[in-house]
Amino acid sequence: MTDWTLDGHLGPPVTVDVCANCQAFWFDEFKSLQLAARSTLQLMKYIGEHSSTNKPTLPQVLYCPRCKVKLALAHDMSRSVRFTYWRCDNEHGRFIAFFEFLKEKNFIHPLSPDEIKKLRENVQFLNCAHCGAAIDLESATACPFCHSPISMLDLKHPQELLAQLKDTAEPRPVDPALPLKLTMAKLDTEHAFAPLERGDQEWWDDARSSNLVQAGLNAVGRWLGNLVV
Repeated sequence: MTDWTLDGHLGPPVTVDVCANCQAFWFDEFKSLQLAARSTLQLMKYIGEHSSTNKPTLPQVLYCPRCKVKLALAHDMSRSVRFTYWRCDNEHGRFIAFFEFLKEKNFIHPLSPDEIKKLRENVQFLNCAHCGAAIDLESATACPFCHSPISMLDLKHPQELLAQLKDTAEPRPVDPALPLKLTMAKLDTEHAFAPLERGDQEWWDDARSSNLVQAGLNAVGRWLGNLVV
């Protein structure tokens, strides 16, 4: 894993251990709660750029990098969305997969029946964002292997973080075109499937070749451009 030092929210910098290969993070204690908006977007952008359609397989047993004790699987909830992680019983920290991190940060939401209906008009097969298995939308509304519901990246949430970024970027220079870009991003995220109305073939191509979460990450990466470095 690679150590990253990121901005904290109203506090000291936060050090995060990042593994691009297994698409997961190690946070000491409750450091994930202290991440600034810029830092959350940086992690999203980095993992999004280094992810692939082949989902990583984690070992059966995970150990704390600080005390070497076996990590325990924990279940939690954030705004009615369930997520899991592995915690150290000695309170040294926790290991969390990227997909679960996105759920914890409220970036992921299950599709409603109307959203699934609209999706079926354009896509027949998807890859599960959780385990990578193929989902036939003609006969399923959840993954047939891990039973995870079809979920997508909520494109409104990154736009909200971009708005926060305008205030937290100081003393770094703020892009003078940022207000215009934020307005454009807001218009782009009025609906979860706004790319459909705009004829954004690139979004649909991403959805067909990977999964809805990855398609959303690619869209966020295009929005961010040079705003988050």
